[in-house]
Amino acid sequence: MRKGRETAVSGKPMTQIGPWPDVATARLFLRGMVAAVAPAAELPSSLRTLDVSELAAWLIQSELAGVAMGRYGPIWPELRHALQADHFTAVAEWELHAQTLRQLAAALQQAGVTAVLLKGAALALTVYAQPSWRTMSDIDLWVQEEEMAAAVTAVVALGFIPYEKADRPLALQKLGRGEVRLYRADWVQGLVEVHWSAYTGWWLRRTANVDQLAIWARKERLAADMLEGTFYQMAPEDMVIHLATHTAVNHQLGMKALQALLDVALVAQARTVQWRVVAQRAKAWRVATALYLVLSLGQQLVGIDGVEEALRALRPSPWRRWLLHRFASPQSLLAAHDVRESWQRYLLLLSLVDRPQDMAHLIWRTLWPEKEWLAARYGRPVSRWCHVWHFLRRREV
Repeated sequence: MRKGRETAVSGKPMTQIGPWPDVATARLFLRGMVAAVAPAAELPSSLRTLDVSELAAWLIQSELAGVAMGRYGPIWPELRHALQADHFTAVAEWELHAQTLRQLAAALQQAGVTAVLLKGAALALTVYAQPSWRTMSDIDLWVQEEEMAAAVTAVVALGFIPYEKADRPLALQKLGRGEVRLYRADWVQGLVEVHWSAYTGWWLRRTANVDQLAIWARKERLAADMLEGTFYQMAPEDMVIHLATHTAVNHQLGMKALQALLDVALVAQARTVQWRVVAQRAKAWRVATALYLVLSLGQQLVGIDGVEEALRALRPSPWRRWLLHRFASPQSLLAAHDVRESWQRYLLLLSLVDRPQDMAHLIWRTLWPEKEWLAARYGRPVSRWCHVWHFLRRREV
């Protein structure tokens, strides 16, 4: 990701919802980036009035510059010029990612490891017209637990170095079936994450019931000439649920949320998605509320082909919809409002829980976690009262 570059494009302050005069204008523009046909040869009058420098800064900050360049660049010379430098950077970064993917494919194949590509890499190679349109900061691989050690060894042999975040030690990652993070010292973007599970995080462990064995069984060979069929991807229905849940729960709609909405819309367009199946699985896995929130925002801001059936089936109660809208709305996403650094993130996570009893369990275990969780998180025996103090003082778990 190329954070901070938005100030290089424009020094102007953003308006209340970015460069947009209203949500309708933003939707018109965003819809043009995922439409099955290219935008009209002439820009709509409502887009011609936008401040191009401000729009370019917003696109770069939102990680949407690549798609905008590809779809609008041919008919909007001013925007193409404003995004040119970022475009060259994105192409160069993708070439480095592509080289890493080819190395990973060969190394994992030699080690006899089966891997599913998650999120950015899988999407870039399958649903985007050009891979460089889908920026990403890392490469995510999902492998089965019995092949985890072999997968990490194969990545290390390529020159990657494992590392841990202070608040996410490896022991905690293993207990929660998270990931091993590895980086390449000669390239800041050379990050690979090898996952024990496609659904990581303690919110999911404590409130949801995702059938990951079934997801693995439904995986499909990823068709990409550069990889010679060595990787897999999720089935389209599983992909939609995974993208939505990851965006709502793991990132609380604060990290590249608009990019995720485009991801879902493009999956629906490029692959056949059975929306009734999507709704059924989300309900069974107890991630229906999270899925509804992302799909409803996607429909309002981008437009998702055929999603109405799923939205009707997933629609929560009026009070729950009101509560969700308090934390995430088209306006808040356009304005890049981020709740992750405030207490609101915990209220949002509670509002995403499907069942009241799971909500109570989540609160209890967040404040009073399992003994094995405490030992893994802090690396030593710690009392639950010390954990509560740490939580209240630092607002993190």
